[in-house]
Amino acid sequence: MRTLGRFSDADGLSQLLLRLTVNSTLYCLSEMTAPWGFQVAARSSPAFHLLTAGSAWLEVEGQREPVRLAAGDLVILPRGEGHIVRDSPKSPVRWLDRILTETPPINGHLSHGGGGQRSELLCGGFTVEKLTGRPLLEALPTVVHLRGSGGRAPEWLVSLIRMIAVEMASTGPGSEAVVTRLTDALLAQALRQCLVDADRAAGGSTAVSDPQIARALRLIREHPDRQWTVPKMAAAVSLSRSAFAERFRAATGETPMQNLTRFRMARAAEYLRGSMAGIREIARATGYDSEVSVSKAFRRQFGTSLGSYRKANTIAT
Repeated sequence: MRTLGRFSDADGLSQLLLRLTVNSTLYCLSEMTAPWGFQVAARSSPAFHLLTAGSAWLEVEGQREPVRLAAGDLVILPRGEGHIVRDSPKSPVRWLDRILTETPPINGHLSHGGGGQRSELLCGGFTVEKLTGRPLLEALPTVVHLRGSGGRAPEWLVSLIRMIAVEMASTGPGSEAVVTRLTDALLAQALRQCLVDADRAAGGSTAVSDPQIARALRLIREHPDRQWTVPKMAAAVSLSRSAFAERFRAATGETPMQNLTRFRMARAAEYLRGSMAGIREIARATGYDSEVSVSKAFRRQFGTSLGSYRKANTIAT
């Protein structure tokens, strides 16, 4: 039986990213020739576009100004708004679903357009764990646009894009799976960069740089089995109850007990997916005094029972 382990990190940023799992689902690897344009309907999951060659324009529902994209740019739509991507603001557009139906991708590659100047894109969507990842996505702006100053992308972005571009051009076995894994890493790094930028913009007031809130988050994650209360958390990081509660909400967007419950339920879900631990053991490991109490809390968060969740999500080991 897999043991119930402990996890720790040294800084607030790591705590915010702890348990953030990015799973990308590629729509297509696309070679577009001018004039070209496609429209994507609003979706419940985030979307992204990585331009590996050429140029493009991005227009997002609810946003006044289009976004100019250059080779090496990555854009993420955390809440999956409807949008248009095209080579020129005046180029006609078609629904992406219709394009994919009429000209199905061959070996995961789509070719479309009028035969002019070429652009290459990696277009897709991704999912994150509902309890741990959604609050992070909700905190991001409508459009996340990662590009370097002076036309040069950050080295980490350049390196990943280079590897993705090589695999995109490959027709060898497993290339699509490799692109998917590289894209997962790209998106996780992009989200990390967004958190750093958001913290700087907020003057260092988020959990990325607030050492006492970062410590509180670490304590919650290292010891979810403890009988935490807000006064106990505040005392553990040498703050008054009121100051702690105020700074915690300012840094994370939720109360200490909301964060604790959310993490406990995420941990319970991990145990259900990846171990054979019994419900009583999971209850003890996540700070609940009985199987009934952890079951009720889990159903409130997930809308399903512990048993049903385990049956649908068990990972073979």
